[in-house]
Amino acid sequence: VLLAACGGAGSPASDSGSGTAAVQPTAAEASRFLAQATFGPTESSITTLSTQTYGDWLNAQFGAPQTLHRDYMDRRLGELPVGSTSSSNHLVESFWSQAVTGTDPLRQRVAFALSQIFVVSFNDGNVAQYPRGVASYLDTLGTHAFGNYRELLEAVTLHPMMGLYLSHLRNQKEDARTGRVPDENYAREVMQLFSVGLYELDEQGRKRTGSNGQPIEIYTDADIQGLARVFT
Repeated sequence: VLLAACGGAGSPASDSGSGTAAVQPTAAEASRFLAQATFGPTESSITTLSTQTYGDWLNAQFGAPQTLHRDYMDRRLGELPVGSTSSSNHLVESFWSQAVTGTDPLRQRVAFALSQIFVVSFNDGNVAQYPRGVASYLDTLGTHAFGNYRELLEAVTLHPMMGLYLSHLRNQKEDARTGRVPDENYAREVMQLFSVGLYELDEQGRKRTGSNGQPIEIYTDADIQGLARVFT
């Protein structure tokens, strides 16, 4: 997405090669890029980007320190009367504060995008009881926003809020005596939504088909059952 935004090829943070990451953008180009890489350009951010290259801006964003939502939640809780508890409203406050005025807008935009893939929701009654936990979950997405997808997937998998939301927290192993089998919910979702997807795709993103003309499925029920045993 960032490569498309700056029209470049190769590493977006590199000022070498034939890409345009080393180009100093015009104000209009900077505005377009920031509309995609942040929650919206300001006159100040357009001016800043217009005086440097895309690569310089990206590298500065990669190195910007992360501000934790959980710290904001704790600070707000300390300002409330004794006996009060955190609420989802406090997390909303923290989210918008960082999105609008934070010093790491690229991290905020990427973390938000990841939250649309690795979803947890206050609409779930179990998750809604832990607004500070959800703050920690968003912090985890922010921590891994610029990292390795494999490590991101592991961090999401091990976070208690995802465990609550997709029901693999305290998932028990199978018991042949009682007929109990591991909860398969997360095993299914981690393949269908978070990684490989349902069907094989070609380089254009189109479904591959087998000799029967039907899309080729990537995994089977046996794969789900086997992976469910991992999450116990």
